[in-house]
Amino acid sequence: MKFAQKLGCAMMLVLAASFSAGGCALLYGDFADRLAEADAQNQAQHSLACYAVESEILSLYSQGDAITGEVLAAQVEELSSTAPEGSAFALWYQNQMVWGELPGEVQPTDMGASQIRYLRTGDTVSALYCSDLLDGARLFSVFDVTSLYDARTRSLLRFLAMEGVVLVCAAVVVALLSRRMTRPLALLNQASGEIAAGAYDRRTAVPGNDEIAQLSRSFDHMAAAVEDKVAQLELSVQQRDDFMGAFTHELKTPMTSIIGYADMLRSVHCDPDEQKEAASAIFHEARRLESLSRKLLQLLHLSDEELTLAPVSLEPVVAAAADMMAPVCRKAGVTLRLPQKTGYTVQGDADLLVDLLCNLTQNAVKASHEGQVVEILCRPRKDGILLGVADAGIGIPAAAVSRVTEPFYMVDKSRARKSGGSGLGLALCSSIARAHGTELNIQSREGRGTCVTVTLTPSQGGDAP
Repeated sequence: MKFAQKLGCAMMLVLAASFSAGGCALLYGDFADRLAEADAQNQAQHSLACYAVESEILSLYSQGDAITGEVLAAQVEELSSTAPEGSAFALWYQNQMVWGELPGEVQPTDMGASQIRYLRTGDTVSALYCSDLLDGARLFSVFDVTSLYDARTRSLLRFLAMEGVVLVCAAVVVALLSRRMTRPLALLNQASGEIAAGAYDRRTAVPGNDEIAQLSRSFDHMAAAVEDKVAQLELSVQQRDDFMGAFTHELKTPMTSIIGYADMLRSVHCDPDEQKEAASAIFHEARRLESLSRKLLQLLHLSDEELTLAPVSLEPVVAAAADMMAPVCRKAGVTLRLPQKTGYTVQGDADLLVDLLCNLTQNAVKASHEGQVVEILCRPRKDGILLGVADAGIGIPAAAVSRVTEPFYMVDKSRARKSGGSGLGLALCSSIARAHGTELNIQSREGRGTCVTVTLTPSQGGDAP
């Protein structure tokens, strides 16, 4: 059974029970009031009859006449002749019924004084009153109250008919309301099935502020999180495929050159100049493979192991990077400018920070022309210590800035390979930045230069920004 049907049945059950209980209480309360009113009238008439019979007995006593059953019966007969329709009297005197009869199988000795009994004889309902009089007489009054019970039955039948009509109408309204109230749940159920089938962009967007609307918003947030996670997984798979394709290509290119030149040296008699050119090409491509393998190992190491940060002074870090990059800068005809103050202490890893500056400086040198300046930056900021490298070289196209940190991505592949690049430098720098709890910030304008920085956390007790 569907939830809407269960809800409708529950509402109808509550409505029917409430309506029936309220109607029965009203009907039987009204019947009790009418019966009490009739009882008061009957009781008064019975009392008058008892008073008349006792007055006759007292009159006979005072006159000294004999009290007989015939005399008392005549008095009761006179009362019966003037009694309202539907009422009758019976007199029990000296162990015999001297006037009238009792309804049903009731015996005069079955009732006590001042007792009332309701008796049903066939279709007739009677109210029987009994009182003991003087000289051992007992007067019974019988009143027909069938009309009260018939009126109660008619009212009950009318109520049942009205209740049936009301419940039928209520069932239609409840069915519509239940369907409307549970429609958002059906929508949520349908949406969950579609999402399970792969429609991750499916949303419910149920309006309102009730619990179902709140559930809808929570469901949509969950669906959005699932969609984002699936998109991330798909992107991760795509990046893995791209990485493997690029890695295979990057290995194939130098290996092809190395094998080709080595085969030429092995099988062809070359003059010294050709041998030197072939050896230089083999050496250059081998160095590219060495650099590629080293950077790949660093990337894997940063991805697999959690880095433990410690207080690091930036002064020896900048000095070590400058010493390592000085020959590269001289060979390219580029001036390396160092910051005036480097005595800051940050939370980090000294070796990785040196690698960060070396890779950034090497990229800046490759992007610069002879005679230009590459500057290592190190200065305080409100949120930490800024460390990075800036150049005035060829810059990066705006469309490529968001991708330059992807492994093996190169803006100009021919120029990068010619200068010994592998497309892993900025990817390695980005991993180093994340290991330090920050992100690589790249600002570049094509033809105007590039500035790549990270913001490091100052060490407690170190120089404040």
